[in-house]
Amino acid sequence: MEFFVLNFQKFMLVFVRIAGLVFVEPIFGSQTVPGSLKLGLSFFASAVIFPLAYPFLGEIPSDIVAYALMAATQAFIGAAIGFCITLSFGIYMLAGQFFTVQMGFGASEVFDPMSEISIPIIGQYIYIIGILVFLSLNGPIFVLKELFLSFELLNADNIFNINLLSSKYGLVYFFVNMFSIALRIALPIAGTLLLVSFTMGLLAKAAPQMDLLMIGFPVSIIVGYLIVLIVLPLMIEFFSDFIDDIFKNIWNLMLELKNG
Repeated sequence: MEFFVLNFQKFMLVFVRIAGLVFVEPIFGSQTVPGSLKLGLSFFASAVIFPLAYPFLGEIPSDIVAYALMAATQAFIGAAIGFCITLSFGIYMLAGQFFTVQMGFGASEVFDPMSEISIPIIGQYIYIIGILVFLSLNGPIFVLKELFLSFELLNADNIFNINLLSSKYGLVYFFVNMFSIALRIALPIAGTLLLVSFTMGLLAKAAPQMDLLMIGFPVSIIVGYLIVLIVLPLMIEFFSDFIDDIFKNIWNLMLELKNG
């Protein structure tokens, strides 16, 4: 305890960085999670990481303004890591958007309290699977590991490096890669539903007397659910590899920022 008391200023720098991540990342950053729980979790994680991160914090400035700027930079680093994780989880909802209308659920959206937006039912289903896979892989432990590495690799001198945006692991890369990965997740389902729509169009030409509008929606929904169930094992395996790639990319980005 004496160690924490004598190094309280450095401990607060660790605390604000971790709090920045906790308040932004997708699971504990939701408005449904009480603020007291977020602060308690941040304090507990800070107490665990601080003895390991202490050698990388450097000297504490005597000027209160300089110290406040250093604390703000620490919070920005944590929020940036949390934003990358949140952006990666948004891929699951985006994948659901690609085939929801074709499946017949275009008008059925539900409010997601974690992301605080209305998303399609199937998008939320894929999102929940992604979170369960994340938790099953001990995702929070990986987040703590990335936090510890961030103290070793990132500081106020290199966080605002242009590589934060221009790197192939930077934020621009995250945005571009987001659409391609979401398309890869949705392609088996969207492609099958496209074939169903094409078949319905041929039937409409061959038998105009059939009420395909009433038949098409149930067929699309049933086929969509069947394809989701069939590709679910492959989807879970893909999510596992994708989550591993997320943390590798964040580590590579921090390494590039350190090296300039």
